[in-house]
Amino acid sequence: MKKILYLISFTALVLSSACKKIEGPGGTSAIRGQVIGSTSEAGESEITQVICTAGIELEHGDYWLLNTSDPNKLYYVYYDNPTWISISDPQLQGRIGIMVSFNYSDSNIEIAEKTRLALLAIAGANYNITLSSDILTITDLGQVNVPDADNGTTDFAVDIANNGKPGSASNNTPIANERVYIIYGQNAFASKDVRTNEAGAFSFEGLQKGEYTIYVLSKDPVNNGVMTRESIQASITEDNSILEVETMNIIY
Repeated sequence: MKKILYLISFTALVLSSACKKIEGPGGTSAIRGQVIGSTSEAGESEITQVICTAGIELEHGDYWLLNTSDPNKLYYVYYDNPTWISISDPQLQGRIGIMVSFNYSDSNIEIAEKTRLALLAIAGANYNITLSSDILTITDLGQVNVPDADNGTTDFAVDIANNGKPGSASNNTPIANERVYIIYGQNAFASKDVRTNEAGAFSFEGLQKGEYTIYVLSKDPVNNGVMTRESIQASITEDNSILEVETMNIIY
């Protein structure tokens, strides 16, 4: 009699387990979806630093070149010593001349200040110009690619402190090779991950009936460098089924 009872209990337990949803592999169903993304990257301004020399190191007619992204606003800055009777303007074709009157007795700081004032008078609408000692920092007001400045015939040190670049943005672009994670049931951590294909599509195959969480990592739009989860709850209720989940949109 006891053997019969044990057999009945064991059979009931097996049947109960067979009917219960057990999330995970070993099934015949699939969860599929797509990952798309958006990005926004701020532009940067071209920043040029010019270290000016003293007046004694300048020649009447020396010049250097400064550019903007507008081909109609390309400048040359030239130096005129009033003690000379010859023309100092090199008259560079296709450029706008900016004259700086100087004396050979001027210090490097005085040359820098005179250059700053001359730039502001002619090209001030294109740049933010600051002066620290004999160093001019010239920031293009546009966020674009700008041809590099050049020291021309002067002994000035002309360096690009930051290359300008335009901002960029994209929306709803399919994300290839993105890692997508799946959590089985109430587990705390991801049980498996797959990569998206060139169309941003992913598929988790061979799943049993049950509850699943699908998620992908996305940049936090507020906190730089922080990642957040974009997740979807999915429920497989039938064998041999394909569950298409909603598109997941991330910031990348």
